[in-house]
Amino acid sequence: MPGSYLLFIFLASIAGLLISIIRFKINPFLALLGVGLLTGLLCGMPPGAVAKQLSAGFGQTLGGIVIGLGVVFGTLLANAGATGQIAGLLLRNVGSRRAPLAVNLTGYFAAIPVFFDAAFVVFMPLLRQLSHDTGLPVVRYVTALSIGLIATHCLVIPTPGPLAVMGSLGLDAGAFIGAAMGVALVAALTGGLLMGRYLSRNAPAESADIPSDSPENVANKATDTSVTLPSGRRSLAVLLFPIGLILMGSIIAPLLPAGSVGRQVFELAGDKNVAMLLGVVLAGWSLRPYLNKPFDALVVDGAAQAGLILLITGAGGAFGSVIATSGIGDYLVQSLSALHLSPLLLGFVLAALLRAAQGSATVALVTTSAILAPLLTGASAIGSSAHPLTVGLAICCGGICCSFPNDSAFWVVSRFGGLTVGQTLRAWTLASTVAGVAGLLVTVLIDYWL
Repeated sequence: MPGSYLLFIFLASIAGLLISIIRFKINPFLALLGVGLLTGLLCGMPPGAVAKQLSAGFGQTLGGIVIGLGVVFGTLLANAGATGQIAGLLLRNVGSRRAPLAVNLTGYFAAIPVFFDAAFVVFMPLLRQLSHDTGLPVVRYVTALSIGLIATHCLVIPTPGPLAVMGSLGLDAGAFIGAAMGVALVAALTGGLLMGRYLSRNAPAESADIPSDSPENVANKATDTSVTLPSGRRSLAVLLFPIGLILMGSIIAPLLPAGSVGRQVFELAGDKNVAMLLGVVLAGWSLRPYLNKPFDALVVDGAAQAGLILLITGAGGAFGSVIATSGIGDYLVQSLSALHLSPLLLGFVLAALLRAAQGSATVALVTTSAILAPLLTGASAIGSSAHPLTVGLAICCGGICCSFPNDSAFWVVSRFGGLTVGQTLRAWTLASTVAGVAGLLVTVLIDYWL
């Protein structure tokens, strides 16, 4: 099938998806599955194969239980008034004017050891509380957190994408980490802080899209002096507990002898699903005196809240899986590899287009680095003396960009952040693309210096 036809189908599918959700108000879950099915058929896939691919993509996206546990965790924190206490503690230490900066840097550091979805789900109830306490639009905090998270998720090891880039290009780990941390910081501040401030100028402090019974809209117990609340430090300790477990699993476990009991314990506790489960258990035990509903009832409430979010997130993965299987990504790779672009620009553009085509940043980084690795060997067959380090950084920056509704992260940000599709396109898609471009500009400067 001609590549130009595949590209047309891809662009038409994205446009059709956005129109069906924004203009005709079709439920995103149904729209994603319907457009995914139609896209697969138009790309020449057998009907049975399309159905199987949709199912496989849905299942792979929901392979972890972290989202459901994360909603339960957030429900417990919100019901106990812990999110309000953490917000108060944060504001007392950094001030309301610098609260978005604190959130942005929190995301920047949290995504180094913790996967994007786990960190976003954990911190989202706190953002709602900060919006309430500071009067700043919640979209500003969502942008600050999500872009801080995605910047280090795509640039800094030990997340899988940067690890694949480092391995494929044979980069020195120390140099790559140091440079990536700097590039990610600029990307996070530019896309998360500056764009967040710009995009939220006329946005309300509260979002009408959040249901009244959601964890984030539980009544603000902090305003009722007759209610006993957990301390800010206890609340913060509970919030950071699963993050700390994942961090120890990522950093401490590899330092221990292979097969040792200690390593196995850290690897088990550091798994994001296990860590979140332990976080729910700790929250239920530590915050029990402050809950105004039974623990079991709150678990049911959280599970009910997670249901539609899980369906939409899974459907996003299903749509992305069909796009990835259709051959669109292969066509983009072949077309760009034939162009005489600089390695930096080629790596950035190819990673960004692959991210747009199939949704996954990790897949985009793995694929792009594998393609460019042989082209950087020997006499630099793609016609430039660009340093492999900066090519790797450019690839990672490209992976930050172009997250559309075929990316499950798009729906995590949209549904947990309480944003409409239009708001998500600005606060997430546009802001992350700006962050990626800012990172590329810093990478160009590093390449010039090298």
